[in-house]
Amino acid sequence: MILSAHEAREIMDRLLSLSTADEMRVNLSGGRSGNTRFALNSISTSGDEDTLNIRVTATFGRRHGTASANETDSASLEKLVRAAEELAKLSPEDREYVPELGPQEYLDINPYASATARATPATRVKAALSAIKPSTRKKLESAGFFEHNNSFTAVGNNKGLFGYYPSTNASYSVTVRSASEGGSGWASDNARDINKVNYRQTSNRAIDKARKSRGARTLEPGVYPVILEPQAVSDLISFAGRAMSARSADEGRSFYSKTGGGNKIGEQVVGSNITIISDPAHPELLGAPFGRDGMAAKKMVWIKDGVLQNLFYTRHWAREKGVEPTGFPSNIIIPGGKGSLSKLIRGTDRAVLITRLWYIRYVDPQTILVTGLTRDGTFWVEGGRVRHAVKNFRFNESPIALLNKVTGMSRPVRVGRSLMPAIRASEFTFSSLSEAV
Repeated sequence: MILSAHEAREIMDRLLSLSTADEMRVNLSGGRSGNTRFALNSISTSGDEDTLNIRVTATFGRRHGTASANETDSASLEKLVRAAEELAKLSPEDREYVPELGPQEYLDINPYASATARATPATRVKAALSAIKPSTRKKLESAGFFEHNNSFTAVGNNKGLFGYYPSTNASYSVTVRSASEGGSGWASDNARDINKVNYRQTSNRAIDKARKSRGARTLEPGVYPVILEPQAVSDLISFAGRAMSARSADEGRSFYSKTGGGNKIGEQVVGSNITIISDPAHPELLGAPFGRDGMAAKKMVWIKDGVLQNLFYTRHWAREKGVEPTGFPSNIIIPGGKGSLSKLIRGTDRAVLITRLWYIRYVDPQTILVTGLTRDGTFWVEGGRVRHAVKNFRFNESPIALLNKVTGMSRPVRVGRSLMPAIRASEFTFSSLSEAV
């Protein structure tokens, strides 16, 4: 269900007028989405969904409670407010309570494309057929998923805060396999504007990888130079990003903790060729202008030239430390280099080329050491060319260690809510072979 800013404010005013709490915050979200799934070269499911979520948080002193509903009639709204208030009165005091925010100034962000809002199943079928038809001709098997959504998010409270924004997104991913010869390829694309999702090119990339990865050779596990494609970079770097909690660092629980107490802000943590930022107004990503509590999003530099500049500060921890809160970033950007992935490969003497990583789990959160598997296209590069496919590996590696060994980067491309380059690194640890494709 899509509510306009006026309709969202009207529902909030009705809810706030029913409350006897010291503070009350209302979060509204909803939208319409459509999806089509295909497998074994046939469309298997297609559906559309219409959702609305109303979430109310009531606070008495330092006690708070939250309740949610999806109906807007008067009886349902009153029942929702009473439920939140009753839960608040029964709850213990929150030692980390921070007051609700007053009015905020938000960045002018409009992550909305009308073409996506008007999208129909016909576009999804075209995307599916862009993989199904050529896969059938080439005796390959394709499976994939196309989804688009048109949604809104709003927040308001009894201190005058109000925020609203509409957004859209479309994403397509496809896996193509050569069942009899062990080949597998994967590719994806996403954009706010469905017209910018290049599903034909995406299908072609997956098909090409599936064909080229057939008959993979065995390369013994060990430490090798690597080229991680942007998706693989995102898969790994996300672990370094999620660990950037200022509180965890200050309490000695993360890689970003400083020996003897405090955190590593101001210290060199990765190579001097690495910068990591977040920018909710970046035209390729267009993140959310505010978080769930209504705090305004802003551009942040997390790492500059290898030096840690900031960590994520919640409002509570920022108050404890006497600094400004940062909130959690709505996107992550590594500016990277200027050339393409192909150019990076041409300039490489020898390396393992990785399409993406899978089933990644922590080995040691303190050092951000993780383990996982390569998947859907792993190749040997030599003399500036992709020579042949190699069998997949299990790896044991830290994204921090990787970012200290970067010898080249491509220009960044959109991967989900991030902009990531392909990265070439001098060392990457493969611990064992995997028979999975």
